[in-house]
Amino acid sequence: MSASTALGRGDLPDAWDSGDAAGIDPEHDRRVEELKPAGAGVAAFYDRAARGIAGAPDLAELKERHTRLLGRERGIVTGRLAGLPELSPEERRQSGRALNLIKRWLTELEAARRSALEREQESRSAQGLDVTLPGRKPWIGHRHVLAQIQEELLDLFHGLGYSVYVSPEVESDDYNFGKLNFPPDHPARDAHDTYWVDGGLLLRTHTSPGWVRAMEERQPPLRLVFPGRVFRAEQVDASHMDQFHQVDGLFVDRDVSMADLKATLNTFARSIYGRAVRTRLVPVYFPFVEPGAQLDVACVICDGSGRVRDARCPVCKGGGWIELLGAGMVHPNVFRAVGYDPEAVTGFAFGMGLERIAMMRWGIPEIRLFLENDLRFLNQF
Repeated sequence: MSASTALGRGDLPDAWDSGDAAGIDPEHDRRVEELKPAGAGVAAFYDRAARGIAGAPDLAELKERHTRLLGRERGIVTGRLAGLPELSPEERRQSGRALNLIKRWLTELEAARRSALEREQESRSAQGLDVTLPGRKPWIGHRHVLAQIQEELLDLFHGLGYSVYVSPEVESDDYNFGKLNFPPDHPARDAHDTYWVDGGLLLRTHTSPGWVRAMEERQPPLRLVFPGRVFRAEQVDASHMDQFHQVDGLFVDRDVSMADLKATLNTFARSIYGRAVRTRLVPVYFPFVEPGAQLDVACVICDGSGRVRDARCPVCKGGGWIELLGAGMVHPNVFRAVGYDPEAVTGFAFGMGLERIAMMRWGIPEIRLFLENDLRFLNQF
């Protein structure tokens, strides 16, 4: 072995001779003999290094010895390997083989000794175990806050006689807009509002296309809810995201009226926000319902007063009411698009954003918190 890569017994402390390498590696003596053609010093170095690894009294000392031998920056063997490019081809071949064998064998010995020390440590710990002490409760995850509120809503509507209908997240223009009575020039169809993909398909902007699919497949009476994720090309801020979750509802039968819609929405609001919550229906336009309305609830932060500590409420902006969802009676054109006779059946529909429901219920100020996976936030629910 060249001077630049030479190894010798003197490179390591004499105390390392105390370990029994053969007790860990039955092949130890044969390996020492295999290294002798590379030089007596090389074989002696490996013998002392292997005994040092085998004789490490604890995990900390084992790590120190392993670092001294094979550490990336200060390891003796590592340093010698780094010097191989300076050698002639013949010297590099002989020295490289010996050094790589030493590195591989010492790595195997270190792993075996570490395993033995860990078993000894576990055995000592078990001997001192007090079985009368209370155990440590393991950390257990739980459902995301949005999953919790969705499950609660679906359970509520199931109790009102509704079934769940799941529709695709990738929709056609016809289902997302056309059959829902959106005019061809409606701004929601523009690329700055909707994510379009190849072949005239798009990422659905609401779960309402599920109404159309359900009514095409089934005949009245229908009582369904449509949970799912939706996508809109919006600027992300504290109250807007480019993806969020909705739950729509649809009830179609004979003689369904706005009174049925109002009763259903009041039942929903009182179940989620408490029996004392105040609600109101405000007329508003949606292409797929006529008449249309939005459900407002009295702000849960300021109790409808618009003031918090003599200042304007930051949630309702001082108005005392917050828009919670959109609703209305299903437009006759939607019934015609799915083959229903609007003279024979009527129905109502509603749609709500899960994030908004949760933000109102718990006073959450940022919609972005739902997607950040911050356990400090998620563990509160």
